Amino acid sequence: MSRSPLPLAALAALALALPGCGESDVLRTERPIVRLTLDEYRIVPQNISIPPGRIKLVVRNAGRLTHNVVIQDERSNGTFVELPDRRVATMQPGQTAMPIKVDLTPGTYRLVCTIANHDDLGQFGTLEVKR
Repeated sequence: MSRSPLPLAALAALALALPGCGESDVLRTERPIVRLTLDEYRIVPQNISIPPGRIKLVVRNAGRLTHNVVIQDERSNGTFVELPDRRVATMQPGQTAMPIKVDLTPGTYRLVCTIANHDDLGQFGTLEVKR
């Protein structure tokens, strides 16, 4: 009785995919441009660290659903609020939104897709602004 190579191939593919799941690596950039890619329930990169000041946020929707991105401020009680000048327009699949420019002071911000329950499904990230 011969064994099918399919189960072994499936296990190998899974082993290669798992190290990328749930990565908590932080992308540190000194550039004033932050580029994000959105797809089904991810923001890539998910964790970003930048210096304070003016940034340009460029966002591309590589998914099959509509997505957007909002930069939310963290309050002292740990909740996050949206400010009107920190929203990237909703994009259809394959679109790149009109870039936005924002001034950010040191602190922790949340990147989130506000469409339906996308953030509950994992489409969020952290933007840490520090010197």
